[in-house]
Amino acid sequence: MTTVSVLIPTYERTESLVMTLSGVASQTTTDLQVVVSSQGCYKAQDSPVAQALGRIIGARGGFVEWHHREPRGIAEQRHFLLGRAEADPVLFLDDDVFMELFVVERLLSVFETEGCGFVGAFPAGLTFLKDVRPDQQKIEPWEGPVRPETIEKEGPGWERWHLHRAANLYHVSQALAPGEFLRYKVAWIGSCVLYSKEKLLEIGAFSFWERLPRYHKGEDVLVQNLLMRRYGGCGVVPSGTYHSQVETNTFSPEGKVSADAFDLLLPELVERYTPE
Repeated sequence: MTTVSVLIPTYERTESLVMTLSGVASQTTTDLQVVVSSQGCYKAQDSPVAQALGRIIGARGGFVEWHHREPRGIAEQRHFLLGRAEADPVLFLDDDVFMELFVVERLLSVFETEGCGFVGAFPAGLTFLKDVRPDQQKIEPWEGPVRPETIEKEGPGWERWHLHRAANLYHVSQALAPGEFLRYKVAWIGSCVLYSKEKLLEIGAFSFWERLPRYHKGEDVLVQNLLMRRYGGCGVVPSGTYHSQVETNTFSPEGKVSADAFDLLLPELVERYTPE
């Protein structure tokens, strides 16, 4: 029986995807359903190295599904991937993230203990290894169980996003004792996030994708904000994850987006899914 569905959207990032799959293939949690959905010119499954890593995942007890589809934007990609997931929970993993071998196991342990909407492991960009920013490293550990929170843009708690810049979270982790980890409060968390599929569907998940233009952002910020209001969410540090630091490709060729899903849809979806 599959323990976790790992959902990977990818777009024109062959080398970066191989790095990501390498981390998946090395996890201590091995009974994984891995769903890779590529968009754009190249098919992820055309990479011999990606195929080799898929065979490794299979030999260790998991399996990989490969899909190639027309580009419709990242929210639609997430919507499609969620529909393929066989397990609850589901790990949305970006195609530019390497995971150390313990990441899925730790996320799953915190997720099962807390029963919250999501648990994330934000990746560090190690080009910033020597760029230490103490003013951006304020961390708020959860004392006791993770609880629901209401986070408004520019309101209390919104400034937590600074912790996820550069290598700030990595630098915070260096102060922890070996084997120690913390659950901490977030404004939102990207790139490597374990969700409850059931709870995601309760707040509509990414079904709003049809209301967004091709190039958009904030789809994950939106669903996490809704989940936090009802169930709470958290990050873990050390995260054990690292960015490949290749250029983003969810923006238009001009480097722009046409809409922010969070700004556009939050009031309506709060009223629909998180009534007082």
